Amino acid sequence: MDPFACGLVAFRHAPVPLTGVCYGRLDVAAELAAEAAAAAIERGLADLCLRPRAIWSSPLSRCAAPAAALAARLGAPHAVDERLLEIAYGAWEGRAWSDIERDDPVAYAAWLRDWERLGPPGGESAIEVEARVRSFWRALGATSGTSGASDAGPHLLVAHAGVLRALRVVAGDASWIEAMSAPAPHLTAERFPLPGSALPLAGT
Repeated sequence: MDPFACGLVAFRHAPVPLTGVCYGRLDVAAELAAEAAAAAIERGLADLCLRPRAIWSSPLSRCAAPAAALAARLGAPHAVDERLLEIAYGAWEGRAWSDIERDDPVAYAAWLRDWERLGPPGGESAIEVEARVRSFWRALGATSGTSGASDAGPHLLVAHAGVLRALRVVAGDASWIEAMSAPAPHLTAERFPLPGSALPLAGT
């Protein structure tokens, strides 16, 4: 059986109107309206001949709004999960990267040296993001075989870049360096297999 047939297909959200700003957990609206982003994702699914069984997102509007619009278009359930939030940058949220480097040089230099294990002040490391995304991925795997149907279709995720890259690590066996080096284009599909079994997913 194709491991991707009932796996996970992820689309990064549409671009946001910020440049050079650290905005991980900020609820920044995307440049593209939710319906337009949903239509773009729907076209991407059609190109892959896929129809999702369920649609997932973080609570942040740049992911949740197009996910809800897509769910309405496709008649699929939409669920929000906080494990799918973008990386938390703590005290650096909403600040320009140039200001962070100037005003907090010691913490910034330490983070650049060891970002996999060290988060910004009050924020998360890459490994901490990996842990919560792995929890979601394993739990999602527990639902993949519950219907007993091979044509149930994949789960769909409208994702943040940090979550998408964490999925490359947990589901694609990439290193964090590899996951960060590869581009994460907006509104473009990336497919992942699911594990065979795990803990049940909350709310399903």
